[in-house]
Amino acid sequence: MKTVDLTKTGGGEPPADLHYEALSGNEGLLTRALWERVFSEDTAEFLRYYFREKITDARIHVLKDDNGRVVSMVHANPYDVMMHGARRRAYYIVGVATSEPYRHRGCMAFLLQKAVCQAKSEGCPFVFLMPADAAIYEPFGFRYVGQHSVWARSAHLKERMTRNLPSVSDDADLRISAYSSSDAGALAAYAEKTLAERYDTYCVHDEAYFERLSRELASENGGIYLLWRECEEACNDTLCGYFCYACEGEEYLQEVIVDREAEALFYEKNREERIMFLSLEEAYAYGRTYFPEMV
Repeated sequence: MKTVDLTKTGGGEPPADLHYEALSGNEGLLTRALWERVFSEDTAEFLRYYFREKITDARIHVLKDDNGRVVSMVHANPYDVMMHGARRRAYYIVGVATSEPYRHRGCMAFLLQKAVCQAKSEGCPFVFLMPADAAIYEPFGFRYVGQHSVWARSAHLKERMTRNLPSVSDDADLRISAYSSSDAGALAAYAEKTLAERYDTYCVHDEAYFERLSRELASENGGIYLLWRECEEACNDTLCGYFCYACEGEEYLQEVIVDREAEALFYEKNREERIMFLSLEEAYAYGRTYFPEMV
């Protein structure tokens, strides 16, 4: 299989009769019409969230026709990541789309190269994405790194979540609560400690991450839920896990990070390869990775 090296600078000229631009900030709104045509499954609530929040710091690479209409795009959304204890910046590739009349002309390859070269120029160790079809990205050097657990709620947890979030297990003395902004500090501290113990390379879960994630999940009829170990004395309860729930057509759990005593509330449906990486640094070992589905 022939591999196209996206890391080479230059990148050649855009396809004939098309014009390249790099958009930032509210300029990203110019891509919404193409997004809605290609990703018609996205809900109005999600689109409002994405084009209100995610485009503010995204790097968006587009091709326009002679009339100034966006006909092809690649969105590169920034995330801070931890790699073996060092905090780095990486870009998550989303919104890869081309209007049907302009497909099979090299638009995607041209824009991916622009996105990758920009990331490399900023010192990013890799770019990553969640492919609809891995075969599309393998010729560009993207490869799966690790497997992702697909979780589901136990019947017991489903029942408890429909009863205004009481204690989830009398035996384990656990209770559940819906996330609020006042939880951001405690949740970020728990997530960072737990992820650092379990993984070598992972997305930073700081307060800003959870604040934005809560709004994203709200646009998908869901939210973040915290699990607490109840304290018999007058002290504060101890956080022992969290999970992210969404329901667009069918429910899914985006993250399940819990201590051992809370594991029985979930079951692992399967494991799958989900996130593909393109390394921008030679011979780098990612180790154990954790990158949940994101936008």
